[in-house]
Amino acid sequence: MPLPFDDRGLLPPGIHDATLDEIESILGRYQKTTRRITLMANLRAYVAELRKTGWDFRLVIDGSFVMTAIDEPNDIDAILVLPTDWDFAPLSRPDHYNLVNKRSTGREYKIEVFAVSIGSESERRYLELFAGIRPEWCARFGWDESLQKGLVRVTT
Repeated sequence: MPLPFDDRGLLPPGIHDATLDEIESILGRYQKTTRRITLMANLRAYVAELRKTGWDFRLVIDGSFVMTAIDEPNDIDAILVLPTDWDFAPLSRPDHYNLVNKRSTGREYKIEVFAVSIGSESERRYLELFAGIRPEWCARFGWDESLQKGLVRVTT
């Protein structure tokens, strides 16, 4: 089922599941520049690296990338949801550490990752935060600042 964007280019509040192909068909296409195409390629590469780890994870994406009204998103915001018993202590393998470190993922993939445990207060807070729309976008489009939008969970 395609992602149900409204006439403003926003998803209804909540979490919407989509495959990478479904995400690409709407969000990873050319829109005035190739920026979305580049970010989509980065998202695919990041998910591929996550899959190589064998971790049990969920990835929820957001930011201006998940708003079709924005032609040139700067990056992708993401919540990396890991099991409850996940050890967030520094990981011994640099390639694994770099997949959960916001600075590393921002530099390598242009994805700002926030790693949380499933069901945690951090997960709840980030989901709530990500559902909001930045004041500058509300001002630009004349939207009420209390407006909420949906998020996309990448199905793996």
